[in-house]
Amino acid sequence: MSSEEGPVVKVKKKRGEETLKKLKTNDMLDGRRVIEQKGDTLYIPVKEGGDENYRLKKRRIKPTPFERISNKIDLPKKMEEHLPDRWEKVGDVVLIKLPDSLYSKKELIGEVYAEVLNAKTVLIQKDIQGTKREPNVEVIYGEETETVHLENGIKFKLDLSKLMFSSGNIDERVRMAEVADEDEVIVDMFAGIGYFTLPLAVHSKPDKIYSLEINPVAYRYLKENVRSNRVEDIVEICLGDNRNFPKTYIADRIVMGYLHDTHRFLPKALELLKEKGVIHYHTRVADTEFPGKVEREISNNVDGGYEIMKIHKIKSYAPHVYHVVADIKVG
Repeated sequence: MSSEEGPVVKVKKKRGEETLKKLKTNDMLDGRRVIEQKGDTLYIPVKEGGDENYRLKKRRIKPTPFERISNKIDLPKKMEEHLPDRWEKVGDVVLIKLPDSLYSKKELIGEVYAEVLNAKTVLIQKDIQGTKREPNVEVIYGEETETVHLENGIKFKLDLSKLMFSSGNIDERVRMAEVADEDEVIVDMFAGIGYFTLPLAVHSKPDKIYSLEINPVAYRYLKENVRSNRVEDIVEICLGDNRNFPKTYIADRIVMGYLHDTHRFLPKALELLKEKGVIHYHTRVADTEFPGKVEREISNNVDGGYEIMKIHKIKSYAPHVYHVVADIKVG
């Protein structure tokens, strides 16, 4: 480790903690160099002033993954400026958004991102398509797009070339793991591969979850994920349009984890809900219309008594548009 001369504050060891606190509060501590002790005296590096100049070891600052990627990729400066500094890693597959200006270098970029991020496959992520939430991706490194993502003690298996998985929803998945009681019956109207079904089943262990899914590929992975997480005794899986689900007035809780005109499915949710219950209503809304648009969607489609207990933003969906969830207490 190299060293560098600069100003230091000399204090007795017994006053070290107090001095450090003051220096941090006043943004005077120099984090590039390491504190050194000689006998009973501490030499604390500061940005300016100090008692004297003193040579201290420089702190070894670990480069970020993106810095490592930038250092490894041999691109013209103008192209390097457009490298994606954000990505989504699901299991051992990485998804990135690549601008057109870098498309000709996609194989090189995929190889370096895979090496630095320890991924078996790298995909270019494009837009999600259709009501079945099918992704549009291109493989630029590796071959296998099926992976197992571990989160909160749960295994989510999926094929990222055919199905979506949003790491940005993790806080909501963790919240769902804690909302239900053991005697509840729950209907997950848009179950996917088990995004909310599995946290509810694994951690809350309700009496029953009906998981409804229209996409046959998602349905297949949902069945496999229910088995691998050992919650077959709790979860009953149904393939098809949730509006055709024949049961009525069975649920204490409804999960509506869908973002495209979700209000159209509220009448079916009310048909499934007992006289009293809770609906977790997901939608998307522009920041200028939050929370009014969400409240209007609910009031226009929920007859009778209800209370909106909470509306909160889950994540950014698009520029100035948020994915939000409203907890609605009905009855």
